[in-house]
Amino acid sequence: MNNQQRIGYSSLAKILRLIILVVICNTTAAINFPAHAADAEPTLNNIECLFNWAQTFYPNLFSPPVSGTQSSSPYTYRHYTGTNAYLGVSSADNHVYYLRPDGTLQDVGDLSTWLGTSGCGERPYPVIFIHGIASSAETWVLFRDYLISNGLWTFGGIPAYDPATGTASITCPSAVECTGDAGDFYTLNFTDNQGLSLDAQGGELAAVIKAVLDANPGKTKVLLVSHSMGALAAREYLQGLARESNAAATIPYRKDVAKLITVGAPHQGSFWAEACNDTSIGIPDITGSVSICDLVSTDIDPNSVAIEDLKPNSSALNILNNLTAHPLPPDVAYVSIIATGQSTLVGLIDFKDGDGIVSDTDQDLKTVAKTLPQQKSVRIAVPFRECGNKIDVPTIGEIGETHTCETTDIGVGGEILKNLQ
Repeated sequence: MNNQQRIGYSSLAKILRLIILVVICNTTAAINFPAHAADAEPTLNNIECLFNWAQTFYPNLFSPPVSGTQSSSPYTYRHYTGTNAYLGVSSADNHVYYLRPDGTLQDVGDLSTWLGTSGCGERPYPVIFIHGIASSAETWVLFRDYLISNGLWTFGGIPAYDPATGTASITCPSAVECTGDAGDFYTLNFTDNQGLSLDAQGGELAAVIKAVLDANPGKTKVLLVSHSMGALAAREYLQGLARESNAAATIPYRKDVAKLITVGAPHQGSFWAEACNDTSIGIPDITGSVSICDLVSTDIDPNSVAIEDLKPNSSALNILNNLTAHPLPPDVAYVSIIATGQSTLVGLIDFKDGDGIVSDTDQDLKTVAKTLPQQKSVRIAVPFRECGNKIDVPTIGEIGETHTCETTDIGVGGEILKNLQ
């Protein structure tokens, strides 16, 4: 580039005060999910959401964080003083532009593409976030707060099942912006996700989905984002196996789910569920104190119904994974987000990659449902942080888990956002 070109780019920056984003996107190619995108003009909220996403997930390019926007027709933009970069959108062509610190101007593509990548596009369906074992709606609190403050999503609240009525109602946590009614997303609470079997959890989810759709007239489906055992509860409903507690009859799937996203899901169970209440697990010098109950820093009851169902080849999992008898709906899109980076016991002394609790193979729905037309799997390396835990296993050594870090991991969060359209 010659000096005249550099001066031209510098002048452009000063005059237009423009620019935007070099987004690093090295993700697995998307499958053909059902298309719902509209041709509506993007709003200022869409653009601000995109800028918030860029500075949250790529602070090395866009910092310090900036709120609001500036404009110089036809551009809406932000200037990042720390990195001396501009991020902007042109209303002339609805393209995103990035002005690099060296004065290089880049057109990085159509705005609609980046709105889909960032989760800032159209919201055709309400999203329900499902927690895992020994957890609650609080497991999604950081993601919830991001969607409210940065994604500019409307939080509908926390749906919970009432066994007395067989229905679910929606409430709002204190000090959180929430409607308690219609909304873009919800974070459910199971009544007791250790004392409930997988099919009973699926029954509660069925009631929650109905309550969310009742609160959003005109919406006919939801998106489900599930962590850990919550994915199995979702599958119980989708496969027509869900039931109310203490009821024999199952609840038919109502064709009201557009997509299921699973994170760290034990689709084929977890070896640690077997080790949780075994006093020896067959390895010399290993006692019952070395178990999933020690590895995961939560209050897990080793004798619970949920732990029994999570054992590989448990009766519940054998039924759930018999897709010939109980198929997954083929018109639902499925995304397996697979957390990796931790050696994970899958047998007495056998290890695979995974999150320390569930192996990469067992997290992948494709391993179970090989022929579904609309499914993809994405591997995310989740680094060990304080949210994880480590134990020292005699004769084996130190084992760590990041399973409990997955709902707050930035890589996992970015992948969820890409799939919320």
